[in-house]
Amino acid sequence: MTIIQDFNASVPSNFSESLSRAIPASPSSITLANFGLAVNATGSNVLLIGTVGIQSFLGVPDVSLKIFRNTTLIGTIQVNTLAVSEVRNTTFQIVDSNPPIGYYAYTLTAEVVNPLLNQATATGPISFSGTSLAPGF
Repeated sequence: MTIIQDFNASVPSNFSESLSRAIPASPSSITLANFGLAVNATGSNVLLIGTVGIQSFLGVPDVSLKIFRNTTLIGTIQVNTLAVSEVRNTTFQIVDSNPPIGYYAYTLTAEVVNPLLNQATATGPISFSGTSLAPGF
């Protein structure tokens, strides 16, 4: 049986099109959400779940969402919009397998990876949560 060690969440907005945060061109990025989470046992997994609403502002931008444990990149999600002014909600799950025991900052960032004549904004919803799961003994 799996044991829940810790849970935390960052929810800047639960509502669609409730924000307007410009997403910068790579290599710059914007932090959309972050939280702290404890890992208390060897062999644990951290399940990370997020939802991000993105709107194409100019052109057809490709947005890279990145997940960090402290400063270590542990996952990326590529979001492609199809048309100017299109709003796309993206939901993702990432598993951080067997992180060392400790307390970590998990961060969700966004950047536009094809910035030439392409711009995007984070419009909401934005939610990011994590659950630290220990193996049952």
